[in-house]
Amino acid sequence: MRLVVSLATRGRPQKLLETLAADLRCLSQSNTALMVQVDEDDPQTVMTLSNVLLDKRVIVNVKPREDTIAAKWNRALQEPADVYVLKGDDDPFVTPETDGRILAAASLFPDGIGMVYGHLANASFAGIIGFSRKFADLMGYLQPEYFPYWFCDHWTDDIGRIVGRIAHADVRTDQSRVGQTQEMREPAWWATWFDACRMARREMAKKVLDATDDPAWRKNMQYSAAPLVEYRSKWINDNVRLNARQLEWTSVSQSQYPLGAMMKDERYLRTKKRAMDLLPSMLAGMPEVEARQYIEVLTPPTNIAALPVAI
Repeated sequence: MRLVVSLATRGRPQKLLETLAADLRCLSQSNTALMVQVDEDDPQTVMTLSNVLLDKRVIVNVKPREDTIAAKWNRALQEPADVYVLKGDDDPFVTPETDGRILAAASLFPDGIGMVYGHLANASFAGIIGFSRKFADLMGYLQPEYFPYWFCDHWTDDIGRIVGRIAHADVRTDQSRVGQTQEMREPAWWATWFDACRMARREMAKKVLDATDDPAWRKNMQYSAAPLVEYRSKWINDNVRLNARQLEWTSVSQSQYPLGAMMKDERYLRTKKRAMDLLPSMLAGMPEVEARQYIEVLTPPTNIAALPVAI
């Protein structure tokens, strides 16, 4: 079996080199690939990587910057592998033989369809997220290209939980080095859009479940438990909405751009427009009253009612 690690980076070449060195110490198999996803418009990172002697397991992939972090991670699908793991440039592996442990966990699935998690990074999500090739092929991605930042791994977490195909590998990352999400915008809006799309996640989970070798009773049991997963997700997103202003301004403080400029970024505007265009199809199958409520919350009004005269 072969593991490909898709490592997304931008604008932090020194931190990237430190992470690469730590990661490589924890990867023991000669056919493992550590694929570094670099943007063409990140000259510091491109130059740094071109001027250092890299381990033969490192693949530097330089392409035009995509609109979403998910699309950047998804570049790894061009490299053949049995399992894909996603990570950033600020959370290095710390467990020896990380790749062997992940592959051993993935081998538990007799039909080759499953996900692999390492230890938790926080109360909600794992520090290491992996997908078998068959799981990724069924979804059509490693991460969905709907979101400008981290909601994409929440999306696949829901699918994996509904399907019931998450194996644990005894591996960890160093979470003490993780920085703030760059250019975070409108987290409350994206949390609500995520909640509105639960029927689409159910549909994807059913597609994956139907492809497994599980008996019919187990498929039905897993799919029927979708509301339990969705309740958990809404609770997580309620916390995002509650702390949205703080999350947004913390991100701004770490950015070279003010919030006003970030909101006008063309990449972000394209991503949000696509999300708005997809909303009607995402709401398909939801009770009409609930769907209408989501539309009202997520769609800005086209006109503002006149305010009453004060005096």
